[in-house]
Amino acid sequence: MKYFGTFCFVSLLAFCLALGVIGGCKKAAGYSTTIEQITALIEQRMQENQVTGLSIALVDGQDVVWAKGFGYADKENDVKATTETIYEIGSVSKTITAAAVMHAQDKGLLDIDHPLTEYLPEFSILPPLGFDREPDNPITIGTMLTHHSGIPGNFLSGDLTLNPRTDYTAWLLDYFDTDYACFPPNFVYAYSNNAYCLLADVVAAASGQSWEEYTDNMFETMGMEHTSYYLHKPFLMENRARGYFNGEPLEHFYNSHVGAGSVYSNVSEMANYIKMVLGQGQGEGNRVLRPKTFDEMLKPQDLGVPLDASNSLRLGLGWVLTDPELDYAGRIWQFTGATIGFTSHAEILLDHQLGVIVSTNSDQQNAMRVAPKVGRETLKLALKDKAGIEPAKPSGPARSPYASWPKEKLNALAGIYVTGQGYDIINAVPGGLEWTVTGGAPQKLVPLKNGCFAAPDSQELQVEFARISGRDVMILHGKSVYGMSSFSNLFGERYDPVKTPAAWRNRLGKYEITNLYPDDCSRFLPEELHMVAHSIDLAERDGMLVIEYPLQGASIWLVIEPFSDTVALIRGLGDDRGGAVQIVVVNGQEQLQIWGSLYKKS
Repeated sequence: MKYFGTFCFVSLLAFCLALGVIGGCKKAAGYSTTIEQITALIEQRMQENQVTGLSIALVDGQDVVWAKGFGYADKENDVKATTETIYEIGSVSKTITAAAVMHAQDKGLLDIDHPLTEYLPEFSILPPLGFDREPDNPITIGTMLTHHSGIPGNFLSGDLTLNPRTDYTAWLLDYFDTDYACFPPNFVYAYSNNAYCLLADVVAAASGQSWEEYTDNMFETMGMEHTSYYLHKPFLMENRARGYFNGEPLEHFYNSHVGAGSVYSNVSEMANYIKMVLGQGQGEGNRVLRPKTFDEMLKPQDLGVPLDASNSLRLGLGWVLTDPELDYAGRIWQFTGATIGFTSHAEILLDHQLGVIVSTNSDQQNAMRVAPKVGRETLKLALKDKAGIEPAKPSGPARSPYASWPKEKLNALAGIYVTGQGYDIINAVPGGLEWTVTGGAPQKLVPLKNGCFAAPDSQELQVEFARISGRDVMILHGKSVYGMSSFSNLFGERYDPVKTPAAWRNRLGKYEITNLYPDDCSRFLPEELHMVAHSIDLAERDGMLVIEYPLQGASIWLVIEPFSDTVALIRGLGDDRGGAVQIVVVNGQEQLQIWGSLYKKS
C-alpha cells in the first residue's frame, strides 16, 4: 500500500506538471475535454496562421487549472514557449492602467470625475472643430478611461522605437497645446491610446511616485513580481519572447504609449491578475481594489451616449463588458491587445468564476485570428465542463420580411458616408439602394420591414440608417466580426461635400514625411507593418478633399473639410476621426501636419 500510494502521488504530480499547474490539479481533471480540444485547436490555428509561439492559462476561481506553452519563444535559439515566457500584452495593459487609476482613487489620491487639468495643469488642447465651446464639459479622468475624452487617439511616429524614449509625454503635451480635440467629452466612443498614455502621468502626479514605482508595488500585491510596464528587470530580459511576422523574427521595440500598451508579463502572472478580478479586487491575500470600486468598474459607462447605443460593445472602466460570442454566460470582462509582433486576449466570466489569458508572439494580422478565438473557445468548453452549459449557437440579426419603399424615401438616404476606411457611396435605385464600398463593387440593398436593408439573397448583414445626435449615420448589424457573433456597429456618417477652396486645391499632390522619429519601428519593418505613413497624397475625389494614407500595406482615405486656409477637419465619427489637419510653416516652407507627423510636398 505504501508503494501504491507513492506511485499514485507521483502519477498525479506528473499529470499536474504536464498540465502546467500544481494548486489547481484537483480541478484540472474536470477540464480534460477542454484541454484536449483546445490543445488541438491551438496547434491547428498556429499552423494555419504562422504563429510562432503561444501560451495560455485557464483560471477557475483562485486556481489555475491549466497553463501551457506551445511553439517557440525564440525559434532561432531553440527556446520553447512556456508559461513563464514574457510577452508584450499590448492594450490588455489598459485594463491594468485602469485598475491603477481606481487603486489611486481608493487611496484618496484622485477622483475620476475631476478634470484632467486638476492633475496635469500643463495639459491644454483646442476645442473640437465644428462644435460650440463647452466650458462646463471638461475632459475628466473618467472620460479618458472610457475612450470618450475626445483626445486624439494615435500619434504613430515614435510611439514604437528601437530604443526607449523618456521624452514622449512631454512631447505629447507640447503638441496638444496647438492641436484640436476630436469631439467634445462623452459625444462618441473614439479609442485613444494618447489618453491612456496621459493616465500614467495622472497617477504619478497624484501619488508623488513614478508610474513604474506605483505599478510595481501594485503588481507585488497581486503576486506579479515579474510583470512591469518597463523592461528593466533581469527576469523580463531573460525570458522575453521575440516577435515574429509571417514566421520571420522582428527587432524588439519599446512602447512609448506606456499606460496604453507596454506591460510585459507571462500567463502565470496574468493568471494571478485574473484571480484578483474573480476575487472582486482581492488578489493573493491582498486587497487591491475595494468591492465598491470593483462594482463601479463593472458598470456600463456609456449608456448615456446616444451615438454609442448602436454598438454591441458596452464599456466599463478599462474593460469591455460584453462579448456577443459569450453573451449566454452572464457578466463578462474582456480585452484584446496587440503590438508589433505580439497579440494577447484576456476574458473573464464573472458569474462562473472562469477566466483565460492567451498570449502570442506573432504579428497582430495573423494572431488576431488566433488569440481571441482560442480564448473564447476555451471559455465555452470550460463552461460546459464546469456547469454543463452548452455553447449557444451564434445568431445573426433577426430575419425580417422584405418590404417596398417609395422612391422619395430611398432618395433621402442616398449620399456619401464617411467610414473608418474612407467613404462609401449610397445610391437610390429601383426597388432599393446600391452600396459601393471604398475600392469595391456596387451591391444591391433591399428594404426590410424592420426598417433595415439587406442583400436580396441574405440577411446575415443588415444596414440601418438613422439620425442620432444631429448626425445621419449608417449602422451595421451582422453575424461575425473578429470571432464574435451578432454584432452592431456605428459604421459611417453621411457627408455633403463642400467646394475645395483655392488655397487647398493649390496644395494637391504627394507629400513625404519630414519628422519620422530617428529609430521609429517603421524604419526596421516590412511595409505591411508600417503604422505611420512615409508618404501621403492630398487629392480631390468625388467632389471631396481627401488624404490617401497608406497603412500596413493598404490605404485609408481620410475625408477632410477645410475650416480655413490652414485648418481642415477630419470628417467622420469614432476612431481617428474628428481632429485636424493643419498647415504649418517649417523653415519658411509649408508642411502638412496630421496625427503628430509633418509632411512636405514632393
